[in-house]
Order: sequence, then structure tokens, then C-alpha cells
Amino acid sequence: MELEYRNGVRITKFAHEKSAFEAALDEHERNLKAFYSVSSTSMVEADRKKAVADGIAFLARERAKLSTISQIQDQLLEYRAQGMAATNDNSDMWSRADAFDMLMSEGHHPTADLERNMAAEGIPKPSAEHSAHHICPGKGKIPALTRMTRIRLHTYGVRINDPANGIYLLCKDCSAPHWSMPESRGHRKYHNHDYEYLLWERISAMTNQDQIKTQLQVVGRIMQQNEPKTAIQKMKSGNTV
Repeated sequence: MELEYRNGVRITKFAHEKSAFEAALDEHERNLKAFYSVSSTSMVEADRKKAVADGIAFLARERAKLSTISQIQDQLLEYRAQGMAATNDNSDMWSRADAFDMLMSEGHHPTADLERNMAAEGIPKPSAEHSAHHICPGKGKIPALTRMTRIRLHTYGVRINDPANGIYLLCKDCSAPHWSMPESRGHRKYHNHDYEYLLWERISAMTNQDQIKTQLQVVGRIMQQNEPKTAIQKMKSGNTV
């Protein structure tokens, strides 16, 4: 590891000194360079260099968000506290009901709120081809079923724009394969009736907030690491990746 100094002070951070956001950006940069050095041998050299340069430039813009991380982390704490108000046994029934109604009516588009909360959790956006994706959708293909899934989340204080309910997927299928998730496809390929039934089956079996958040992220990883048909099969079989 090459260390860099400025005014006699080391400015290169060791791994244990980096925030989760910084560490994720570093991993994205390594994956970007590795992908275009191995997987893109069919590309002409000029195109390969441009793809790497564009990717690194985007990650540099994401890195600029580090200056605001502390502020948005405070906002995330407040956001989550409001969600927990719906589960507070020490408050009166009407206060809990009002808090729950607020959770159910909370919007999910555009996804700027989810992206901000994901950054606060240490999850940067991989590229301009990605957008934040709600694992439990706001309305879904089967609104009545999605409503049941949302009720399950909100019963345990998990809001629709909680970062545990978010992952980054490709906006468009034409961007696949992508260096950040080579097996994944455009996000619309995943959200179908089977997906919403299987998500409900998984979430309905959970009995506390930690289980629900963990299960949401398990489903998210399945989508990031598999093409749609394989993802559905893994959700059916109870796989975790």
C-alpha cells in the first residue's frame, strides 16, 4: 500500500479508518477496473479507457458526498425514530394510529429519499446507470398483496424509504451486463407477480424488525447477483444468495 502525505501528515487512510461509504466506493473502483481489464476484451482500447474514466469520474462525484454524510446520518436517525413511533407501546392508541397512517401513506417516488438514506447507511450509487430500487414496492403489481407486505414492515417500524428496503439495480436492461453486478438485469425484469408473492411469503414469516430488515437485504442481494429467472427460483427455494 502506497502512503500519501500532505504537510507531513498521512492522508491515505487505512482500512479501519474508512467509513462504510468510503470502503464501498473503493470496492466499486476495484471492481470497475477488474471488469474492464478482463471481461471487455472485445472492446477497442479507446472505448475501454473511456468506460473506466467515466466510471471513476462518477465514483469521484459520489465520494464528494462524504462531506454531508454526518448530516444525512442524523436525518436517517430521525426518519427511523418517526417509524418507531407507530410501535411505541408507551404512547396512546391514537398517536400510534396516526403514526401508522403516516407510514402507509408515505410516497416512494421519486427515489431521492431512498438514495439519500442509503448513502447515510454507507451504500453509494455504483454508476449513473443505476437507481435505488424498493425491495418491498410502494404499490406493486398486486396492490392488495403489496399493502399486506407494507403493513408487515410498518408494524415493526420499518419505513418504505428505510435503506434496508433499498438496493441499487440497473435502470434499463440494455445496460447489462454491468461491471458492478455482471449477472443482474434491469430492475423491471424482477418485479412481477411471482416476486411479490414470494416476497410476502418471506416477510410474513418474520417476527421482529431485525429479521425483516435482514430478509429484505437477502432478497436484494439475490436480485443483484442473479438474472430474473434464477432470482425467482432462489427466492422459492429459500436461498440467501
